[in-house]
Amino acid sequence: MPSDAPTTAPAGRIAVLIPVYNEAGRLRETLESLRAQSVAFTAVLVDDGSTPPLAVDVRAYDYPILVIRMPRNGGIETALNAGLERIEAEGFELVARLDVGDRCTPTRLATQQAFLDAHPDVHLVGSDVEWRHDDGSLAFGLRLPRTHNEISRALHHTVCLIHPTVMFRTSVLRAVGKYSCDYPAAEDFDFFWRIAQRFQVANVPEVLLVTRFDQNGISVKRRKKQLRSKLRIQLENFRVGEPLSFVGVAKTLALMSVPYSGVVRLKRVLTRGRAA
Repeated sequence: MPSDAPTTAPAGRIAVLIPVYNEAGRLRETLESLRAQSVAFTAVLVDDGSTPPLAVDVRAYDYPILVIRMPRNGGIETALNAGLERIEAEGFELVARLDVGDRCTPTRLATQQAFLDAHPDVHLVGSDVEWRHDDGSLAFGLRLPRTHNEISRALHHTVCLIHPTVMFRTSVLRAVGKYSCDYPAAEDFDFFWRIAQRFQVANVPEVLLVTRFDQNGISVKRRKKQLRSKLRIQLENFRVGEPLSFVGVAKTLALMSVPYSGVVRLKRVLTRGRAA
């Protein structure tokens, strides 16, 4: 079982779940971005066997921080599930995901909490997102489908819920379970599919997250594995009567042969086109 570092008492309805592994100094900007939130929350950091172990002064922040220390590096799925187990045990109603290096806008948690309160049939909500370079310049952004029907169709051919933007009701875990370890680097895509098949999902039409663009990031290094896992999920959820199922499989197969640099160039072109 993971051990916990000293922490202040949990607060609020929301747990902000942040997996951490050898974070290279990027965690601070993420935690700093949470200071401006206008609703109560607790940050739940899961140290996935970092070497050296994660060192964070929880007293330096004006909100509660819970640190869970995994005995060894077990991968993001294991770390996320350890965090969810503790979040359930503490009785939090809502889980907001966040990754190291990402920054929440000041209204992120309040906006998503208010959306879920106003839409009791919706159990997971994401948002639009921007990727920015370290100098603040825009790499590219995504404006995502809004409604459950739009998202449910789009899932067949694209990732239309961005993991570190989502907030979901803890209660969904009793119905769909936690993250699966069967889809390396695409645990979020599988998780979203399972939720969307049982509950309403949505995206808020606002940019509530700015994520750091890093061409050497983990998601880039694991891209081939991620695409293989994504293809398996698409095939398992394939519907003959849904044209986007065919589009999605063809698109993933094509991406397997395209270098990431080409994908980035296309996203930049599309971003400029929307801004024009």
